[in-house]
Amino acid sequence: MRGNPLSIVDPARVRVVFVPVGRIRHSRLSSFLERFEGEDVVQLRDVSPDSRPHTTMFSPLAFPAGRVLFDIRTSVPPAAHLALSPFEIFRQLFIVVAVADGQNYQPHSGIDGQDTEVAKKYGSDVALSNDALNSLLQHRQHLASEFSLALVHQVLVFDCDISDQRLPDGVAAVPSPAKSKTTAIKTVMCDLTSQFLAEMTSLAKSLQGLTSIESPKVPRQNIQRPLARYFDSSRPASADPHQQMHDAQRNDHRMSMPAHLLANLGSRSSTPEGRPMCPSSGAETPPTLVNGASSSPSSPPSRPADLPRPTSRDRASLQGFGSNSLSERERTKHRGRTGIVLGSLYLLAGRWPDAVRELLDGATVAKANNDHLWHGKALDYLLVICLLYAWAELDFQIPQLLHAAAEKPSSGSAKASKDTPTGSHADLKNTSVPPNRDTSLKVLSGLLPELVTSIQNLCSRAWTFSEDKLPQLSFSESGLRYARLLTVIEASNGKLTDANLNQVVLNIPSQSEKTQAAQVTAFPSKAEITAFLFRSFPSPGTDDSLTTADRTRILAGIAFILAELGYHRKRAHVLKELLEGLVPALVEARKTGAAEMGVHPAASLASLDAALVGAQGIRPSVPYGEEETGVQSFLKMVCSVYGINIGRGGSAASENKASLGDSSKANQTTAAAPSDRIEAIIQYAIRQASDRYSGSLDIKIDILRLCINACEALPDLEGVLRFSAELLRISGSGIAPGPEDNDGSPSLSVDDQLRFWNNISRTVGAARQLGLKHLAADYWDEFLVRGIDIVPSASRSPIPHARDDLESVTKSAVDANNGPFLYNPFTQSGPVKTVKPLVVSGEEAVFRVRLQNLYDFDLEIESIWLGSSDNNYDAAAQSVIVGPYRTQSVFLSASFPKNGSVSITGCTAKIRGCLERWFPLFDGPWSFKVGVKSTQLPGTELQPEKPTQKRDSQQKKGTRASQEPVSSSLVLDVIPALPDITLKGITLSQSAIMLLEGETKTFNVTLFNASKSVTADLVLLTFQDSTAVQLRAAIANKELSPSDLHELELAAARQSLKWLREGDEPPPRIEPEGEIALKIEVAGKSGLSDANILVSYAHLGVPRSELKERFYTRQLSIPLTVTVNASIDITRTDLLPFTPSFAWENQQRQTAHSSPPSTIKSEPASIATRRHSSMTARSKSHKFIDNEHRFQALLSRLGLSPNDKSHCLLCLDCRNSWPTPLSISIQVLSPSTTTTSSPTTQTPT
Repeated sequence: MRGNPLSIVDPARVRVVFVPVGRIRHSRLSSFLERFEGEDVVQLRDVSPDSRPHTTMFSPLAFPAGRVLFDIRTSVPPAAHLALSPFEIFRQLFIVVAVADGQNYQPHSGIDGQDTEVAKKYGSDVALSNDALNSLLQHRQHLASEFSLALVHQVLVFDCDISDQRLPDGVAAVPSPAKSKTTAIKTVMCDLTSQFLAEMTSLAKSLQGLTSIESPKVPRQNIQRPLARYFDSSRPASADPHQQMHDAQRNDHRMSMPAHLLANLGSRSSTPEGRPMCPSSGAETPPTLVNGASSSPSSPPSRPADLPRPTSRDRASLQGFGSNSLSERERTKHRGRTGIVLGSLYLLAGRWPDAVRELLDGATVAKANNDHLWHGKALDYLLVICLLYAWAELDFQIPQLLHAAAEKPSSGSAKASKDTPTGSHADLKNTSVPPNRDTSLKVLSGLLPELVTSIQNLCSRAWTFSEDKLPQLSFSESGLRYARLLTVIEASNGKLTDANLNQVVLNIPSQSEKTQAAQVTAFPSKAEITAFLFRSFPSPGTDDSLTTADRTRILAGIAFILAELGYHRKRAHVLKELLEGLVPALVEARKTGAAEMGVHPAASLASLDAALVGAQGIRPSVPYGEEETGVQSFLKMVCSVYGINIGRGGSAASENKASLGDSSKANQTTAAAPSDRIEAIIQYAIRQASDRYSGSLDIKIDILRLCINACEALPDLEGVLRFSAELLRISGSGIAPGPEDNDGSPSLSVDDQLRFWNNISRTVGAARQLGLKHLAADYWDEFLVRGIDIVPSASRSPIPHARDDLESVTKSAVDANNGPFLYNPFTQSGPVKTVKPLVVSGEEAVFRVRLQNLYDFDLEIESIWLGSSDNNYDAAAQSVIVGPYRTQSVFLSASFPKNGSVSITGCTAKIRGCLERWFPLFDGPWSFKVGVKSTQLPGTELQPEKPTQKRDSQQKKGTRASQEPVSSSLVLDVIPALPDITLKGITLSQSAIMLLEGETKTFNVTLFNASKSVTADLVLLTFQDSTAVQLRAAIANKELSPSDLHELELAAARQSLKWLREGDEPPPRIEPEGEIALKIEVAGKSGLSDANILVSYAHLGVPRSELKERFYTRQLSIPLTVTVNASIDITRTDLLPFTPSFAWENQQRQTAHSSPPSTIKSEPASIATRRHSSMTARSKSHKFIDNEHRFQALLSRLGLSPNDKSHCLLCLDCRNSWPTPLSISIQVLSPSTTTTSSPTTQTPT
């Protein structure tokens, strides 16, 4: 509702508590309470007065323009607040409303309600049976006994049909919204107001009959164990909620209440039959409903044993010794206090003129008797009444008593006698000026600063000069209300406006902003308001009665006002003080609650709730996490004051929520990473980096430790994960270090890092055991992925080719005009560098991903896979453990079924204990640098330095840049499917061959197409050997002679390997899952040690002549080991001319063939004998060759002239280097003659 404990009109609000009875769902109860929104103010002109004659003391007819303000709550005020009554009687609980769901009081209603079926069968509203009415009346009687201090006990039955039914007193029906009039809830509030005003008469008469009213005392010990009552609800002591409320009400009762009054309080009833009558005389004192009051002098209020007794009680009675006697002074003081209490009751009843009359009388008496505490309280009530007059837009005049109190002490003492009011209602009209609202508002604005200071000074004076020591709770809360009022007025240049009045009364935020115009009055500055505010700061250990809950509430109020004033640093210190006092109390309360439950203190309350569900069938009405929402919001606010921004916000936060899912899938696709998501992550990284430079990092770490401790004490598992991850994030360096950087270590020690990392793991494990599988932390380093590269494969990487490349290999391999070294694009082995990496569609590609871990603990990644701009792809997940403080590589695989361009933008990772989320790729170094020391306020962001030419040049050299990080991506070209050819077999043993120099051998190679759908319709073979590299290097030498260069080129032109194909054989083609055998010839060549058979293959799909665009091939390399042994070496050569005898002999032969036989001369006998012997010797050695046949071809070419120089004799000295004999043949090639050979046998030398 609109109640605000910091509102200045909080003393004018009537406390109302709504209590659920019967079976009612939490959602239904919330919907019922929402109908009372905006109905917390009731005008007296709308209230019907009670018809009983003795209940007209607070009749609404006396002041129809008045208003009753309600403070609707769902919890009972704590005992520390009730102990301040009757000094602050507005803290008392006056009205108790029992909320019942009418649909649960119908025939055949199940335990769960079954709202939909009931609405169909009985309608939205149902009638009440007699049993239901009796049950409701029993609930009301129970509430009357449990909340005996309340004045009104009412039962409201929602969604109930009252058209043909009369309900008993104390029970009212509220129709459903569909059947309700617009004034239905307003009528209910008016009826409650009428009952409240009627019962106030009995309370006022009781107060008037008291002989003394004590001031609130400060006990030495706490009234209740700190925060223990918040954990009592988990104790299964009683299944009846009313019994639990009764226990809490009895325990919360003020300990100083007289025993006989406690006994009489229970007998009072608010029903018409049981109302107490007014006292017949002053001697008979009826029971009272006010704490701390006594009925007669013979029964003084009980006091704790450790409190000192008032000195006046130890003295003898001095009655009858004049007007200045102590008894007369006490009676006068009592009369003044009674008037102040009655004035506060009139204030609650909306009878403001009567309240002013009683308060002026009481304040005059209190001032005359130096009753400073009650004097200040009367001034407080009068200030509230003036503000309510102004808010109700009624003309009023400020009492002269407030003028006197607002004067400076120096001038006030001189005018004390003249300004003292007479104590009558005429004090409001002691001037001839008629009441005017606008004038009074201006005067009140000027009086407020000194007035509230005087009220606080009166309370402080009571601490010094009397025994009336105001508890810290009341003093601090009143100071907060004053400071809040001054803050609101200061925001409007010191003016009280209608918007300000609505803000302080109805808690409606003012939409007007402060202008630069000068203030009309000398209103206090923000610094002066802050100094006044800190008077309410509760010092630790000064007041034992201030519970941890109240101290927390006061500190929160101080922080709230400081935020409105703009003092964020002071607010930060107050919030830190709040946490430092709250955490030990939470831990102690948890230990105490665990001891009462009989469990270990380390056990969480969530596990206790689970145990109760299993043992007793008790199910909590609020799901886990909803009750901690307020605590987390508060802790986030504390962190934001210190410059710690918790959470991502925007699209990044929604992206994290959307990323939750089942991470156990091996192949998982990730949605595209649009530019707005990347930009959000970059801005978040910059914001986190700037947070490290705004304010003290050590203080931020301490605040986060306090937040973690608070969440552990509650316990709040989600909060533990959230703040632990934030601590690791803000303590880290937040950079992307380069190869030469070494300053990326966190600010935490190694032990602290391990402790918080293990804390996250344990918390997630505990959440899993409780069934909370969605709880996980947000990973703390945005620069997890530092690089993504595709791993090339020597045999599977595609090689791009143009159409001209295919035409060049179809021509002759050797062209005499172009030399022996023709360019062949298919002879290049290994992967070829391209502008974009190539990936074959439908085939698995391997990527190397570099992961960064700048913390000193092992980072366990449960699953990680690639993220692409194309949703239609398959990525294999893999787990990895990244070591402490290092960059580690992991190999991931993915396949892309569609052709086109694909961008790899990052990875999706599920880290142990963290949410599954997407990490963009940051492959460049980056760090946030600030040139000067930061002096900005928390919550503001620092901007990175603007890039300069010097830093740009440093970035080009590889140094870190200070501008915002730039995300990168790996762009791939997905090409059509290609065949996959492998080597199935080779006829060589171990792919090795040995042959002699000049010898040739052949072998077969069998290729297999492993593809199931793609045909290899282009198969080309090229060869590489070890001699080619040496020959190319030698030919490149520019100092060679032409003859040496010719010999080297001639040697290079002779290929060592050759693909043997028939002339009419078609191009080879390998069908899917088919094979083919190729015949290869290898020739022994000097210097040949190894060779490679390069098989280039592709799928063109069209004839080669119709190919119009580029195509891609793959290359299979088949290595060979070749051993070439030396055979015949020519050690020496010699050229000899032919002697003339050869020419003569040739002439003789020619003559013999042309002459008749008779003319031919016979050969000399000596020559014939020598020839015969030579031929005989050669025939015996089996190496005979006829000389005539040997030289016949040669001699036939010799001329007939002795001087013929066209022929010579070549002598060759051959050496056999092979260990066995070799048979050689020499061939002489001539263009004009046929080839002649002379075989011979060479033995090893």
